[in-house]
Amino acid sequence: MPLPRFEKLPEDKQERILEAAARVFTANRYEKASLNLMLEEAGISKGAAYYYFADKADLVATLVRHYWLDSLVQRGTTFSELTADTYWETVADLYQHPLTDVEERPWLLGLSRSLWELPHDLLKSGPLKGVAEEAADWMAALLQRGRELGLVRNDLPDDLLIRLIWTLDGVHDKWLGSHWTNTDGNERERITRVFVSFLRKILEPPTDGEEAA
Repeated sequence: MPLPRFEKLPEDKQERILEAAARVFTANRYEKASLNLMLEEAGISKGAAYYYFADKADLVATLVRHYWLDSLVQRGTTFSELTADTYWETVADLYQHPLTDVEERPWLLGLSRSLWELPHDLLKSGPLKGVAEEAADWMAALLQRGRELGLVRNDLPDDLLIRLIWTLDGVHDKWLGSHWTNTDGNERERITRVFVSFLRKILEPPTDGEEAA
């Protein structure tokens, strides 16, 4: 979590700092994007850097929460309100909305790719572990609501399904990043719809002709 001094800043200044940090992080990846470099890009002096974030991992965790996790939570309706008719439509919307965000702020695509490429060890401790656990809890709650509605399989453990979803999401995001300039908005939306349909087939309960565990 950012330090209290950061949270007391005006929202526009917080956004300016986070966007500048995200651009540097995207251009340099985690290993080369120092905390000082990211905040200096935002016009924050080297001496003031540690007034806002404990370390680089803390800043990157804040980027993940601000540009990804908070966006998911804000756009997703309360899970208890989802019905059999709205569940998969809501999931599809959660995948489609980021396309508009990237149209408006293209650097978000590079940020997404950089997040998928974070060293795995960083997710095992510290602030990034906390964010990863928040994301997993959010996904587990979405899957649980799907099960309550009879729309999501219950023959596999949550952690396995979540890892499967994250892996597929990473492939989808990286593909979009590699093909963004040679596809138009309609094609990207079509591919994302097909991707969600593919994901749905994986997550739906086995049919009568399939063997369930």
